Amino acid sequence: YMVRPPMPPAYVFLIDVSYASAQLGAPGVVAQTIRDTLDQLPDADGRTRVAIIGVDAQLHFFQMRTGAEPQQLVVGDVDDVVLPAPSDLLVNLSDARSSLDIVLERFGAMFSNNHGVGNALGPAIRAAQQMLGGIGGRIVAIMASPPTTGEGLVEPRAEGRDLGTPRESELLRAQGTWYKNVAADCSRAQIAFDTVFVGQQAMDVATVGGLARYTGGTLLHYPAFMAGRPEAVRFSSEFGRHLAGAAGLEAVLRVRASKGLRMSAYYGHFFLRSLDLLALPSVDPGRCYAVDLEIDETLPPVVYFQTALLHTTALGERRIRVVTQAVPTTDNAHSVFHHADQSAIAALLAKKAVDRALSARLEDAREALQHKTLEILGAFKTLCTQASSGAATQLQAPRALRLLPLLTLATLKHPALRGGNNVRVADRIAAMSLVLTLPPETLLQPLLVPRVYALHELEPNVGLDDGSGSVVMPQLLPLSAEVLAPRGVFLVYSGADAILWVGRDVDPSMIASLVGEPHVQSGVFTFPDLSDNGSPRPGFELNMRTNNLLRALSSLCHGMWAPPMFVCREDGDQQVRLLLAQRLVEDMDTAAPSYSQFLNQMRDKINRGSF
Repeated sequence: YMVRPPMPPAYVFLIDVSYASAQLGAPGVVAQTIRDTLDQLPDADGRTRVAIIGVDAQLHFFQMRTGAEPQQLVVGDVDDVVLPAPSDLLVNLSDARSSLDIVLERFGAMFSNNHGVGNALGPAIRAAQQMLGGIGGRIVAIMASPPTTGEGLVEPRAEGRDLGTPRESELLRAQGTWYKNVAADCSRAQIAFDTVFVGQQAMDVATVGGLARYTGGTLLHYPAFMAGRPEAVRFSSEFGRHLAGAAGLEAVLRVRASKGLRMSAYYGHFFLRSLDLLALPSVDPGRCYAVDLEIDETLPPVVYFQTALLHTTALGERRIRVVTQAVPTTDNAHSVFHHADQSAIAALLAKKAVDRALSARLEDAREALQHKTLEILGAFKTLCTQASSGAATQLQAPRALRLLPLLTLATLKHPALRGGNNVRVADRIAAMSLVLTLPPETLLQPLLVPRVYALHELEPNVGLDDGSGSVVMPQLLPLSAEVLAPRGVFLVYSGADAILWVGRDVDPSMIASLVGEPHVQSGVFTFPDLSDNGSPRPGFELNMRTNNLLRALSSLCHGMWAPPMFVCREDGDQQVRLLLAQRLVEDMDTAAPSYSQFLNQMRDKINRGSF
């Protein structure tokens, strides 16, 4: 950990500039987002470094000398990449800021008419490794097409006919080991990857996304990306926030426990360097890592857990964060169930299920998730209820675990594990990445269990400041279409998206108070802010209060998402209505039963002991 000086923040951006990317307008949007974020990158001590590489069938480097016009250097031979200049490719952000601004300002126009096909991502990664090899840093790959040139190329995989079949599980696994091997090499060199996928092309996210998974990085996916459209605005907001966010560098994480306890498995984005050491070239404050424990022998009255995170700050400070916790043990089953943490249990089971889906079969993962929930509730019935051996008329669950069945069902209906043939592989991999990395407070709600609010009948103080700086939130409603009244307007918020459901008989004046127009159409919608510098305008109070709610909900998710909003009219577009149906996890759909059916199924299986 101390064998070299503290590393500086360093970023190498690999931007897809191929024809497919140019058609989406991606080079210009990406470059502008990076430019807008430069002032927010950590550079208080002037050590931050940046490089830009455009990627199609060739590699487009940019030499940025201080006080000189930047030059584009094109490397066409990608079979054995050599950097085209010995210096001024990875430049100091402060010293070369004017050159960087020029490159990023011109970048979109430079490649707007590019007709070059192909994507030499593998050679671009090799070039970035050469730049960062001595210092470490972050490689940010933004792709709109699959790697097809040089090493690391992937073969196209036809996924359509395999979705919803046992063969789908094969599509979730990487083609070969090239990307995992590169990730392992980069992890040792303290290089992390962020992989960003834009557009609808099949880019084999399962293969390329391994770069982020094994280096502690982040995977982002924007399938509806197109310059000038809401998804591009969402990309700029989320990607810019991610780049500007705080991060620990060259970190390692170790978890220890008292004698008799053993760490048996870890879940998240990391590289397991040894049996108990997680290598994290980059670690974000909102990142979560889960650990499976096994009991090997009789435990003492109190056991101890200690987690140590060693990392370097952006200012070059070496820090060690140690968290030690003492936990009493018991041989009383009632006490165990009484003190159970259903949020932690549900989040761990979701991460375990995703990990199993990536290594085995989707169906195995779904069955394992349900089996573990049945085991927990079956043990409670056997050990803690009077109906231990007989049939119960309803599902028995301790108060501390009363929502565990709902959280299990919501996990089964999430795109990460959802059955059926309407989840594209790239969407599923992106959803799995979120499940693996999010902490329970964000993962469970709103991502797995969205929030539903009735906007047409808000209490007078809802959506306003409560006097302490917080916004008064409305009452949560069940996640079922039964609550969606024809005369009402409802907000369904999942963090990753927001849906405004409009009943067929709603009063047009209410819609006007909400969005400024008496009628709205189904589809993507930019929710307006009709307030007067934060003060309500006459007739638009509902709009101001709803905007306050949306900001409060975003704050609960730590601002990590800039969710697109969809208007779903009761009699509107079928696709948006299908999206809403997938968010209402208590209702039956083609992928899984309703909540009441699920409870009955679990009760019957526990009564029979068949799980």
